[in-house]
Amino acid sequence: LHEVSDRIGCGSAIILRGCFFLFDERAEDWSIIKCLLDLAAQDTSGRGFVFNGIASVIDSIDYTLPGTEVFNDSNELQLSQCGVEVIASLLLRYRDGSYEGDLSFRVPAMSYITKVYSYSQHFGASNEVSSDDMPAKNETMLQEYEFHTMVTAIYNDACLSEDDNIAKRGFESLQGIVMSTKVESIPVGKWLNFLDMVASNSPSISVQAARISSLGLIGRLFLTLMPELCNEKENWSQLEEFTISSAASVNENLRAGRATALFETTVETITNVVNVLQIAKQVSMATPEGESFCAWVSETLLYELEQVGACGGVTNRQE
Repeated sequence: LHEVSDRIGCGSAIILRGCFFLFDERAEDWSIIKCLLDLAAQDTSGRGFVFNGIASVIDSIDYTLPGTEVFNDSNELQLSQCGVEVIASLLLRYRDGSYEGDLSFRVPAMSYITKVYSYSQHFGASNEVSSDDMPAKNETMLQEYEFHTMVTAIYNDACLSEDDNIAKRGFESLQGIVMSTKVESIPVGKWLNFLDMVASNSPSISVQAARISSLGLIGRLFLTLMPELCNEKENWSQLEEFTISSAASVNENLRAGRATALFETTVETITNVVNVLQIAKQVSMATPEGESFCAWVSETLLYELEQVGACGGVTNRQE
């Protein structure tokens, strides 16, 4: 294998890049190319060719994310759902170091995994209704599994890494997944588990670069999830825990020193979260009870800014 893996890898990568749009949903074609790519990646000499081929395919596609009005023109190159599953499977092997323990592809693999996840959301958004006008449950279940698998793996393997670059890319990948996923497409329990994972395993304050990236994810979760999940009282207990834990992290960030990028980023991020949650009712994001909960969240975070005299950017502040 060592003597021919580079040629297998180069050849199969060329076939993948040049013909992936012709495979469509033919599982047999995708199975053959997957076997060739996986075989070549087993050896160092072919591994780079395979990864570059996969990356080239992904970079050639630009699906519109779910929630926007227009999807790609039918004449543009598109990756079929079967292709998404094959490429995601191979990328997960790169991320996990399944090929001879080689972790050198972990960071770029995570970035491409995020893009592939958004493609799978494209299929869910395109096929929300089946021929008998019933929800396409198979698509929803596939996305639920993907979501749980990816966010857990990326958080544990990347976000908590001691390598600043890997941690930063991990948090960026998770923000991308949150932004590309419709809140209602994932069961509430999975969102709450995600919040618990983030709240209970934050990076050390001594690793400020990772801490800043973590704060970006926390801010995104507040803005994306809180106005919707807080509408149901049964969610309040776990949302309270996330809020209190996040407030503690904010306090720690602010106490670490004013003349730091961590302090400035924390003030900017939390100020934005406070301002948005304060106007939740104006943009019809929450029920009356939800508005009350959002107000409590906003006040809890605002308190941390007030303790260090950093609440000047907060609008509609209650004196």
